[in-house]
Amino acid sequence: MQRLLACLDVSHYSQTVCEHAAWAAMRLNASVELLHVIQRNDARSELDGAGLAAKPGLLDEVMALKAAEGRLAERQGQLLIEAALDQLRARGVTDIELSLREGGIVETIAEREAFSDMTIIGKRGAQADFAKGHLGSKVERVIRQSRKPVLVATRVFRAPQRIAIAFDGGPSSRLAVDYVSTSMLFGGLDIDVVLVGGYTDGNAAHIDWAQTRFTGRAGVKVLQREGNPDAVLPQVIRERGIDLLVMGAYGHSPLRNMLVGSTTTQMIRAGQTSVLLFR
Repeated sequence: MQRLLACLDVSHYSQTVCEHAAWAAMRLNASVELLHVIQRNDARSELDGAGLAAKPGLLDEVMALKAAEGRLAERQGQLLIEAALDQLRARGVTDIELSLREGGIVETIAEREAFSDMTIIGKRGAQADFAKGHLGSKVERVIRQSRKPVLVATRVFRAPQRIAIAFDGGPSSRLAVDYVSTSMLFGGLDIDVVLVGGYTDGNAAHIDWAQTRFTGRAGVKVLQREGNPDAVLPQVIRERGIDLLVMGAYGHSPLRNMLVGSTTTQMIRAGQTSVLLFR
């Protein structure tokens, strides 16, 4: 049985993470682990950083406040995953594990991902809700370190009927094509394979390869468009009514990403469509 890791926080994205997890679990007959991570800050380190650690009685007072905050965070986490449990059960998912952990968010997700087949996370975390269009740094770090498919959920869930695969012939995009062509998650859905680039022998070979992966399957269309992927992919999504974009994650060098960004970040940050990513 496949296993999904649904990552929850106190942002508005927890509900749509649950909706995406329920959709995937029902199609894959998969179990779901609901994960919420409580972060702890060291009171002494904070006071040292502020130059206040030597003030009499201050550390004890701060420690008491931290303990109260910890109890509140733990109770909040319990309520969050219990509500998510009810949400999944209402959608027919029965095999569910609840995980309330302490530690670093990225590190804990990496640990639990080892026991899962796919990670589902909100487009932005709780601390990034104030900035529309901003991709939370922890979300990007999760995507970069993940070795399993990562489904980045938008704020509004729409059960996918038509998906698009952003295909450039590279290893991660071929992995995406292989997954879509064989997974029950996409059975019966309309699929557009989109290659952005000129009409070269190399691109023709890429298209031929992709078409062989869907031989005999109805509802699959291969599109080739010239232009910049950052502009072409959103246009295809609008024109074709795409509900889910599947693509490779961060295919360029880390230095180039740092200097000019990447299509991956652009499609998650600016797009209105959930994105399933492969590395």
